[in-house]
Amino acid sequence: MRRAALAAFALAVTAGAALAQATILTIEITRSNARPHGPMGSVGNLQELMAAFAGCWVPPPADDSRGPVDLTFQVSFKRSGELFGKPRAISFARAVTDEERRGYYTAVAEAVDRCAKMPFTESMGAAVAGRPFRVNFLDRRNSRRAEKQWPREKS
Repeated sequence: MRRAALAAFALAVTAGAALAQATILTIEITRSNARPHGPMGSVGNLQELMAAFAGCWVPPPADDSRGPVDLTFQVSFKRSGELFGKPRAISFARAVTDEERRGYYTAVAEAVDRCAKMPFTESMGAAVAGRPFRVNFLDRRNSRRAEKQWPREKS
């Protein structure tokens, strides 16, 4: 029994260490994506990778009564830009219904399909090969913006 507990603890620490080593990409979604598309050109840095994911992402319709859902999923790529394993949804920022969960799992799968075979430059492919990325989609479609702009000094 004690051995099983130690083994479970070691597994949890190892899994936590693996998540801690992931590169985190945070992408704010401010509107629905009516025309999703794959990467528009070669991807040579993390900003271009985030732009590619944003172009591929189509969030499920927002449920005004429940508020937006921020989603984190993990994905890895091979040097060639192909997926390395399957993407995994890790967490939601709030409790979600089964229907919402299915909708977001489908949206992640479709976005990854659109972005599949990421066109990495040679150096980017070498840098990201096998490395896990935690992609945070922050849904800001229903957030209120300030009605007034900050005053600016005239120069």
